[in-house]
This record gives sequence, C-alpha cells and structure tokens, in this order.
Amino acid sequence: MKQLAVIQDVSSLGRCSLGAALPVISAMGVHALPVPTAIYTNQTGFSRFASLGCEVLLAQYPSMWQEHGVQLDGILTGFMGTHEQIAAAQAMIDTFRRPKTLLLIDPVMGDNGQRYPIFDDAFCRAIGEFARQADVITPNITELCLLTDSDPLEFLRAPPDEQKAILTQLCAALPQPTIIVTGWKIDDLVLNAVWHRGKLNTYSTTAVAGSYSGTGDLFAATVCAALVKGEPLQAAITRAARFLHAALTEAAQLNLPPKHGVPFENHLKELLY
Repeated sequence: MKQLAVIQDVSSLGRCSLGAALPVISAMGVHALPVPTAIYTNQTGFSRFASLGCEVLLAQYPSMWQEHGVQLDGILTGFMGTHEQIAAAQAMIDTFRRPKTLLLIDPVMGDNGQRYPIFDDAFCRAIGEFARQADVITPNITELCLLTDSDPLEFLRAPPDEQKAILTQLCAALPQPTIIVTGWKIDDLVLNAVWHRGKLNTYSTTAVAGSYSGTGDLFAATVCAALVKGEPLQAAITRAARFLHAALTEAAQLNLPPKHGVPFENHLKELLY
C-alpha cells in the first residue's frame, strides 16, 4: 500500500486540516501517516481559539521514523503556524523525500483577497520559499498572488476575460512544474486553473454560495492521494472537484455555518477505488 505523510495541524472543530485529510486519503486506499504540527480547539477562522504547538514532538519524527524503516510515496503539507513548524516540515522532507516521492505543498496564507490576520509578511515569505521545492502546489487565488508579490485585490477587480492572462503570467513566474489554482470564480462557475508543462488549462463546476472551512484541505488531500496512486493529473483534479461540489452542495442545502466546514463524511464513498 502506498504511504503518504500528512504534515499539518489538528483543528478539532471546523472539518479541516488533518481531520479532513486523513479520512479522504484512507478512503482512497492510501496509508495516511499524520504528522501534527499543532493542536487547535477550533480552526483559526473562529473569533477565538486556543492552540498548543507540537514543535518539540515534531523534532523527534525523523529519527523515530528512520529507526522504524519508514519510506514514503508522498508528502503533503498544509497549514503551518510558526517558523519552527516550517523548519520541522523541511526536516521531514529532507529525510524522507526520494526521487519518486511526490511532494504537494498547500501554501496556506489567505483567502478572499486578504492575508490571514495571524500571519505577517515575513511568515508569508517563508511559506513562499518553502513551497518552491514542491512538485505540486495548490494555492487559491489570494495565495498565488502572495507567492508572486502581486495584489490579489487587483486580480479580483480585473475583468474576467483578463484574469486568465494574468493567471498565466503569475504561474509562469513560479518554479513549480504543476500549479493547481483553486477558488477562481467567474459568474456562476468555480474554476480550477491548472498550470502544467508550461500551459494553463481550466476545469469548471457550478459555484455553490458561501466560503466554507477546510475545502482547500479536502481538495489537496484528494489530489495528492490520487497522484500517489498513479492517477493522471486531469483525472485527479476532476475527482477532487466532484467530491467537493457534492459536499458543498449539501452544506448549502443544510444551511451549515461556513466556519464548521462541509459534510464531506457523507460523500467519502465517491472516492473509493
């Protein structure tokens, strides 16, 4: 069975991070190895939260896993909250990445045209530098702009017929061979823009009202597990988009609070191989 290390936090409320990624990866027949960077009472989009960093524990992972002969087919990283957590994730990558180990980095920094308030410019630069080594990155529109020192609000104000050209320029400025830009909305469509082999393609689904916690984590986990299993890129993205659309549709129908995430649990069967 393929093995995939997932390096991100545990948010006990919010259907995101490891709580979202692990069920998805397991449903897809991949052995998920969680590496918690921190524990949060609830995801950081709530007005208040408490957290405990796992930096001391993180430092033990490389030696312990080496002792037990761990070999990885993939590494997925998501939300990180401190420079120390980035360094610990880097140590894991340096220790366990082999030539055929897929590295997918979700550079979590912001959304809806704004950097998350818990981060500063220095931290975003550190995330950007960390992300440069990835085989695949999955930024949203805001994060793509932050990675390229561009103004996300300027992109969002641009006419739809100009946005694809801007996206092409931004993706071409980054070193990753594959960039999957999520959350690009035009009228009643939501698009995933995929930069691969020097070309930009788009895949669209009908937009669902609202912005829900954890959707980026679910998307990244689905795509990463599919790629680790050898699924073609287009098929992996289509699988993830359909899965998310079904969960988002149910969340909207049930009028669930966006900060609590989407009821993906009811749709895991769609990911079974």
